Amino acid sequence: MAAFVMAAALAMIVVDHAALTLTASVALVAYLALAWRQFSLGTWVPIIMSVGVLILALQRGVPGSVFLLAAERALFLAALIAMLGTLRSAASVAPEVARAGLFLTSQPAWRRYVALASGGHLFGVLINFGGLALLLDLAMRSMQSPATHDLPPDIQEARLRRMSLAIIRGFGLISLWSPFGFATNAILITLPGISYVQFGPIGFAMSFVFLALGWVLDRVQGRRYRRLGLATPTPPPGSWIGAVVLLGHILALGAGVAGVHEFTTLSFQQALILVVPAYSIGWAAASGRRSGLGVLPALREAGGATWGRLSLIGPEIGVFASAGFLPILLLALVPMEPLRMAIAGLGMGAVPLALSLAASIMLLAFVGINPIVAASVLGAIAFQLAVPGLSQTAIALAITGGWTAVIGLSPFITTIIISASITGRSVWQIGPLWNGAYSAAVLLIWCALLAGLMLSGLI
Repeated sequence: MAAFVMAAALAMIVVDHAALTLTASVALVAYLALAWRQFSLGTWVPIIMSVGVLILALQRGVPGSVFLLAAERALFLAALIAMLGTLRSAASVAPEVARAGLFLTSQPAWRRYVALASGGHLFGVLINFGGLALLLDLAMRSMQSPATHDLPPDIQEARLRRMSLAIIRGFGLISLWSPFGFATNAILITLPGISYVQFGPIGFAMSFVFLALGWVLDRVQGRRYRRLGLATPTPPPGSWIGAVVLLGHILALGAGVAGVHEFTTLSFQQALILVVPAYSIGWAAASGRRSGLGVLPALREAGGATWGRLSLIGPEIGVFASAGFLPILLLALVPMEPLRMAIAGLGMGAVPLALSLAASIMLLAFVGINPIVAASVLGAIAFQLAVPGLSQTAIALAITGGWTAVIGLSPFITTIIISASITGRSVWQIGPLWNGAYSAAVLLIWCALLAGLMLSGLI
């Protein structure tokens, strides 16, 4: 079913036909029905909301064209999460991935945070949650080394905490700018006419600020251990090459997507779902040839990994499909003029609204509403309100700020759930307890930046 949805999404790029959309929608619903046992609260909430809004829209007599558009958005986002999984499969047969991971996890303490945060960012951009899981797994393996195993328990726990937070924080920064990230694609779909260059470069620049913030917090947390004279780890010889090669993959993939978008009539998202699987096939084939595994065996292994994963990503597909479906129908149901007048009556200007949008995405994540759902719905409503001074760029930056602040905080976020399962710590310990101060600082700094840009008239 999921494979059919992926194929339909590709076909819809060149074929605009209601029958194809309806058929693929039926397949998507059937897939989710079969995968319901995998659902957690974070998946059930948006799916139940989608069903409720669908029933209400039918009762209100919403035009059929609106339902078709909502279905197309749902299909595209569902296909996107599946397409990005092909990169993870290609990475599974690429020797440079393991080498890069060893290089990053074997750094001395004074530069370990920057290495792991950069690695979490690098792996996250390229293979998303697969990169997060890979680096955390390598960090856990490093905890089993004889040198680490002989350390006192409190020092072992501190080292695990610092390595885990570095990876999680670096991974979270992809929400600020990555063209392959879910935040960026949600914004580009939700806000009509906005360009990546209107908000992506600002997020990219701020990612270095937050990298520095995390490094400072890490150094403060580790100062009590620097006087103990602990052994300094050393990366394996030549392992740095793996990190360089991975960076090259990101640049090549980004250039491919940008090139297809620039020199064809395809949108950025259409270029993305075309280029990513093609690049994944080429990467797997090249890895098989270089490693001696062989091109065909490598392709079979990567293809098998992709096929096997399709039956396991029901929760993610449910969340993403809901994020595409909900905003379209809600916009047809919500009375915008009364809402606009109500907001005007509260005396809320553009800046308070933008800051409220960022804070709402963060708060809603704590009741199980994934940021992609909150961002898609609230961003679309904020745009339709047409509040003077609240530009699309301001809305986009509000979304990325709230998303980045909560991605390593809420116990219902996939990032924290994956991290907890690998490290053996609770979601509440990793999120609010370990990472609460950093997340709060990120939100405050971002809101100050956003308010400053808006008040100065730069956005």
